[in-house]
Amino acid sequence: MPLVLHLRAIVFGLAFLSFACLLGQFFDFWTMHTFGCWVLPPATALLALIAYRSRRQTAGVANPHTWIVRGAVGGVVAALAYDLYRLPFVLGGAPLFKVFPRFGQLLLGADEPTWLVQLLGWAYHFSNGAALGIMFLAMVVRPNPRLLFWGAVAWALFIEVMLLATPYTNFFGLKLDGRFLFLTISAHLVFGITLGWWCRRFAFTPARMAA
Repeated sequence: MPLVLHLRAIVFGLAFLSFACLLGQFFDFWTMHTFGCWVLPPATALLALIAYRSRRQTAGVANPHTWIVRGAVGGVVAALAYDLYRLPFVLGGAPLFKVFPRFGQLLLGADEPTWLVQLLGWAYHFSNGAALGIMFLAMVVRPNPRLLFWGAVAWALFIEVMLLATPYTNFFGLKLDGRFLFLTISAHLVFGITLGWWCRRFAFTPARMAA
């Protein structure tokens, strides 16, 4: 059991580095460009190695392969639902997608070429979605379908509260008013519901329960 807990902490920490990339930029610890070039690639490779090495272990939510692979896919699916929910508001003028090209500029360390800025920005956004899925499953020690669903909802809302406690809105020039709070909190709720559905459906079934 201690070994499994240590492995959970390692997987959680490696996934968290996707967020650490941005948080360090906020607080002037490092730049996203430096972190994205030298820290995220080896961390991602290590997660992939852990998933590969554990692929033949007993299937289920006690398996690192499940945390990483199913967690990452679930996080990306949830991020897609999150964006689709926000899209009508963006088309109506809400600046909810304006952070993505800024992510790209910070990662690239330049403003051009525009296509690469956009590609890196959106890739980083979905990296964060995948990271949230991995981190969530790595935390759930004694899962059941209800815990996976409602735990994912609580996890998504917790992350949003923590994000609002950072300089996120000021850094990206977002107006922190009632409309923004409604949109961002409701979007994270959609993320959590989608992630919870995914984890309950694909990361926990009687056939996949760990011994």
